Amino acid sequence: MLALLKTLRGLLIVVALLLAILPPALLVDLLTGGTGYGLCPEGLAGCNSAYLTGPSLALRVLGGLVLVTLGIRLLSRIVSHVETARLWDEVAAYYSKLQEEAPTDP
Repeated sequence: MLALLKTLRGLLIVVALLLAILPPALLVDLLTGGTGYGLCPEGLAGCNSAYLTGPSLALRVLGGLVLVTLGIRLLSRIVSHVETARLWDEVAAYYSKLQEEAPTDP
């Protein structure tokens, strides 16, 4: 269970990094004569996209980053809670074992 949660958290971190890399990748592609991965099909010189295409894309990327960050935070809190509970269980088992082994006074 804990390994699955940590794996999901790792995947969300990778998704956050990919979302953060997306805007610079689009700009580099446009500046090197590309289409911006479909944003401007005829390149930067012939780009006739709507006025709000850029801000709309920025809001989508920002919204995605916020959601992924919230997911990472939630999974981190769950992992921390599970690890703390596991530690307390180990401590409780250790001390109950010590009580069982302790000599009793007659």
